[in-house]
Amino acid sequence: MDYEPTGMIVMNQLTEYLALIKTELVSNTSKIEILLADCWEEFSGNEAQGMEGYKLHGRVNDVRWKPPILTFWIERHGGTVLGSSRAERHKWTLNLDKKSASCENVGYRQIRPMQRRLDVRPMAEEIAQLIIDNREDDRLAWKKDGSVIVQIGRIVPDDSAAQTTIGRRKRFRKTLEELLGNAGWRMVRANVYAPPTSERHT
Repeated sequence: MDYEPTGMIVMNQLTEYLALIKTELVSNTSKIEILLADCWEEFSGNEAQGMEGYKLHGRVNDVRWKPPILTFWIERHGGTVLGSSRAERHKWTLNLDKKSASCENVGYRQIRPMQRRLDVRPMAEEIAQLIIDNREDDRLAWKKDGSVIVQIGRIVPDDSAAQTTIGRRKRFRKTLEELLGNAGWRMVRANVYAPPTSERHT
C-alpha cells in the first residue's frame, strides 16, 4: 500500500470541504484556515513569497471560492517591525486543480496614525547660523582647516521608521546646504561643509 503524505491528505480534505460550499463569498473561514495551513507546502509557487502556513491562522480575509479558484487577502506586518505604520495587503490566488499559488501586493492598510511631517527648516536655520558664526556645539565637529562635520544623528535622530528618517535627513541636508550656500559655504561631502575661501584656516 502506497503511503500518502499528510499534506496530500489534508489537501484532499480541503477540496472535499470546499465542494460543500455553494456561495462564492465564504463567511466562515476558520476551518479553511486550518486546512490551508496544514497543506500549504503542497502548493507550488508559494515558496518565493516567504509565506509559511502557520501565518494563515486568524489572518485570512475576504475568502472567495469559485471552483477551482480560491482567493483570499492577508496582511503582512513585517514592515511594522521596522517602524512602518502600514501593513502590506496581499491577495492570494490558489488553483486547487493545479495545486498552484500566486500572490500580488494590492496596497496597504494604515494600522496606526502616520507621524506628522517634520519641519526641518527651523533646525537647519539654527545649525546654519551656528556654523556661520563658528560656534561650538555638540552637534558640530570642527576641523583644523575650518570645515565642519554636522552630526546628523544628533539633529535628526534615528527614532522613526527607516524611510521616515532617511526622508527627514535628506530634507534637512538640502535646506542646510541652501542656507550655507547663501553665506558662501559649500558642501564637501554628506554632512561636511567648507567655509568661504577667505575664512579657511592656513
